Amino acid sequence: MSGTHRSVRRALAVAATTAALLGGGLVAAAPAGAATAAICDSWGATGTPGDIVGAYAHGTACLITSGDAAGRVDVRTYLKDTAVDGMSACVQIHATYADGGTRDEWFYNYGGGGAEWDVFHTFASSVRQIWVREGRGTGGVCTVMAGGVHVIYAN
Repeated sequence: MSGTHRSVRRALAVAATTAALLGGGLVAAAPAGAATAAICDSWGATGTPGDIVGAYAHGTACLITSGDAAGRVDVRTYLKDTAVDGMSACVQIHATYADGGTRDEWFYNYGGGGAEWDVFHTFASSVRQIWVREGRGTGGVCTVMAGGVHVIYAN
């Protein structure tokens, strides 16, 4: 079990215990723009096997806990190009589902050195793992990727 999943479960347990002690309902942080409750965990690829020099990917992974989207996972990714070298930063977001299916999202930063962009993806409730890895490339194509990955959600 990944640290992210343990953190999500731990946060849910703490929130439920606090709510029970206070006699109230379960309240958790919600992602921006969402009307439903969620348990969110920050992540960053820096210093992990998914890290590469010249890119800085970080964000949040939120497990939706109520409403019509309950069980879905929302991932917000911020990507900064940290090198002024003629290449641009990119990140691969890879999801694996319960049925063995996969989904890859590629996010490319066209802004050049110093630019930071963000993107938002929602994954179905059957998602079992999501990992990221940073990369570098030119012309909208990632050509050099980190040698490993960083798991940001596991269920």
